[in-house]
Amino acid sequence: MRLPALSLSGDTLLRTYGVYHLTRLKADKAMKEMVAAFEQSQDRLKQRIEAYKAAEASAMTAMAVRDGEDAAFDDAVGQLALDILKITGNSKKAPLYLKYFPDGMTAIVGAPLESELQKASVILAKLAEEEDPAVAAHAGPIRTALEALATAIDTHKGAMEVEMQTYGMLQTEKVNWLDQYKKNYRDLTRLFYKTPKKADTYFKPAAKGDKAEKEAKKEGAPVAAKT
Repeated sequence: MRLPALSLSGDTLLRTYGVYHLTRLKADKAMKEMVAAFEQSQDRLKQRIEAYKAAEASAMTAMAVRDGEDAAFDDAVGQLALDILKITGNSKKAPLYLKYFPDGMTAIVGAPLESELQKASVILAKLAEEEDPAVAAHAGPIRTALEALATAIDTHKGAMEVEMQTYGMLQTEKVNWLDQYKKNYRDLTRLFYKTPKKADTYFKPAAKGDKAEKEAKKEGAPVAAKT
């Protein structure tokens, strides 16, 4: 018997090979013990799949929230830049503009998130000493946006860690599932020792070669948080 590949998604193992094998076992009243054992394997794999999918969705939601807070922060910093340009007559070489944006606004809003937070802290420190009330008034909105962004970044990182953990547990459960699948085959070949090929009829034939590659739909491995 050709085993399904470990590279297949948990869903494919569960709903294609697992359902086929379990259905064939249930059709044979002599296989009650094997049915019970494999049902447990199916249930455990299903639980790990569902846990991973839930964690994956949570991580994606957290990423969307993080990116939304990043956009809001960019808007707050952009408004500061626009108001300074109004004061300086649209001059990006004026001392006031260079005080807050020595490398331009893009160097701040286009920076990696962790660096963006650091640069924002520098801006807030300068705003705290700003004498022009119109410019100093931007401290509140920028601080609020910065705090929301920092919280969203931490939440996303936490969600990514959970996603990575559940992904690892799913891969381990796939190995356990395949071990039970192989054990069932060994037990069936011993049971049908006079006609061992009969054991093959309890399993869906696994694909091979190019067909196997097309059939393999791997779980998307978690992508490291972009900061």
